[in-house]
Amino acid sequence: MSVKQELILGVIIGIVLAFVLAIIVFFNTNPEGMLIKEYFNIFVNGQILVPVLTISLLANFALFFVLLRFNKDNISRGIMIATMVVGLFIIILKFLI
Repeated sequence: MSVKQELILGVIIGIVLAFVLAIIVFFNTNPEGMLIKEYFNIFVNGQILVPVLTISLLANFALFFVLLRFNKDNISRGIMIATMVVGLFIIILKFLI
């Protein structure tokens, strides 16, 4: 695999991992009897999305260090780029919207 492909793979893995963990938290905290549409509105508009995404970035950092341990430097760089992109998304959600 080339360096560029490894970087792209790392970015994709990092972004997907952050949002998949946010979705897992979303579905595990849904109270019984509440419709998904209502809960999603509370989740996004109630400023719950930002802390959940922030916590999900911890998985990116863990994966980053694991990949560094196995000498996958380019994929680790992609993970870090994805972490910064999701972090920028969090800042936009928190302060601009």
